[in-house]
Amino acid sequence: MIDISKISNGMKYIDIHSHLDREDYGPDFEAVLARMKEQEVGAIAIGADFQSSKKAVEIAEANENVWACIGVHPEGISPKSYGAGPETAENNNILEFEKLVSNPKVVAIGECGLDYFFGRRSFSEGGLSNEELKKIQKELFKKHIEFAIKHDKPLMLHIRDAYDDALEILNNYKKEAGETLRGNVHFFAGNIDVAKKFLDLGFTMSFTGVITFTHDYDEVIKYIPQNSIMSETDAPFVAPIPFRGKRNEPVYVIEVIKKLAEIRGEDFETLNSAILANAKRVFAFLGQKC
Repeated sequence: MIDISKISNGMKYIDIHSHLDREDYGPDFEAVLARMKEQEVGAIAIGADFQSSKKAVEIAEANENVWACIGVHPEGISPKSYGAGPETAENNNILEFEKLVSNPKVVAIGECGLDYFFGRRSFSEGGLSNEELKKIQKELFKKHIEFAIKHDKPLMLHIRDAYDDALEILNNYKKEAGETLRGNVHFFAGNIDVAKKFLDLGFTMSFTGVITFTHDYDEVIKYIPQNSIMSETDAPFVAPIPFRGKRNEPVYVIEVIKKLAEIRGEDFETLNSAILANAKRVFAFLGQKC
């Protein structure tokens, strides 16, 4: 078993996907960070647009065991700001993201990808059809992939109801980029067949607290090799049992890891050590300090 103490000072667990910039934490934010430190939980703070990406970097800079992921969520597009391409968009200004990516605490690009669940739209789409929105999302996704390849960073993927299209795009880039194209599929909700296709691309998959109150993902969790599985919270959303219904936070990732070990029939410490090693390999950050 991997010696956790040699991976990072004061960190035993890792939450690879948390939205620490969210207003949900309010005046309690410092207490959230204190609980993380007390329970030795590290986290990657995720950007969903330029402003949240910038905030994620600021949080990472201020906290030893927090890192940042920068990008634009697929729902974060707006025709009014998109213009001719990401280089002219308010949220997608490549020059601004170039400044952020140079920070050593930026370890991934995203969350980015495709989201075809058009039943809920939190941004203004300007009356575009679903097919037009899909086209814009694909263009933005490709920009993220190219940006990640350019800077040799892994991707943090958000894919919903769009696995086939996302895999087609990734496979096209994989032919030229090879191992430089890599990353993790956040909040994985696909079946074994989809998981196999991502594994063939060299991607890992992460799971949230949802697995503590549904058995929908048990079989795919058992299928994924130990060296390709990750833990996350997607905080402040989807808190695990026994905190379901409350605001989520990174320390609850311990409950996710416990459930992953239970489903897989593995020792908790062994699986947790493997997850930390996976994070170190994919994101290349453990042991890095401010």
